[in-house]
Amino acid sequence: MNVDLGYIGAIAARISSRAPSVYEYKNPLAGKQVEVFKDGVAYQLTFSDEIRQVQGLMELSIEEFYAKDVNVKNADSDDIFSYRPQDQWLVFSQYLHEYKFFDSLSDEELKRIETILQHITDGMDSLTENKGINLFGITKKQLNSYEAHLELASSTAALQYFSNTYLNGDIKAGFDQLIRDYVKHNKKKVIGYQSLEERFYEARSKINPVNAPLTNEQARHLSMTNKLGKTTYKDDEIESVIKAYEEMFNQIANESDLSRVLLIAKEELLQFATKGILPADRDYRLARDFVTEKSADTFVRIEGYWGMLLNRNPTDRGEFLIPSSTVAR
Repeated sequence: MNVDLGYIGAIAARISSRAPSVYEYKNPLAGKQVEVFKDGVAYQLTFSDEIRQVQGLMELSIEEFYAKDVNVKNADSDDIFSYRPQDQWLVFSQYLHEYKFFDSLSDEELKRIETILQHITDGMDSLTENKGINLFGITKKQLNSYEAHLELASSTAALQYFSNTYLNGDIKAGFDQLIRDYVKHNKKKVIGYQSLEERFYEARSKINPVNAPLTNEQARHLSMTNKLGKTTYKDDEIESVIKAYEEMFNQIANESDLSRVLLIAKEELLQFATKGILPADRDYRLARDFVTEKSADTFVRIEGYWGMLLNRNPTDRGEFLIPSSTVAR
């Protein structure tokens, strides 16, 4: 599969296919002459078809637009997701589109599928260093490292759940390979990754404190974040916690499982993020509360896309059910 830089989603492609192409517009007056008078002198004017030429310049605009993206220019030809680091869902969507997976779906079902895929990759999309062109205009909150570990595991398991539920045969085999490529692309980002905030805390923790007046709350926050900033992790520790998360998410089969797994994953994340602070430390509870608050959006997002995946009854809140035998090619 080759990435199509002009592809911006299956629903956009469907809408475009229904609308009359601006490139097919024909000026009904093209080639015709009219006579006009100016200062008592008659002039013959011929209408041209230049409007078609101008519109024709737009034909490759989206593809050319993306070709100028810094991420595309720096992309690795062996890594398809490096072409779409801010919108990795488009790679999965393009694959399904080319396999005609969406052809039998209604517009509502198609939008639902693409929304699920977009939410699944949203967390990993935020790790892009070079922001480049963001056609969808969505500002993504940068994850902290402990959130990124969780998101990689959860999104991988969610993509696999999607594949196991809706696909079979050749289309599933290709989609599963894309999942492996997705993991490879994002794992390189996650190992050793730190958010800007985490880098700041790490750097500040190495500086001798200044004698500045601080409130008790400020002093405790400084003490706690300095301890978090001094905490280090080996690569094998990071890989181990990602694997543990993935094993948890792979157990999800219903909403009850989801609630249970999220509780366990939250405790695992808190223990991992605060491993440098002993439970007896006066800053331990503050650190757990701090990490809980920082990771709240990630847990909400994860619960959201897993909830969409699990809720497949078309009579329940307007969701849909797509039998694998119907859509698989």
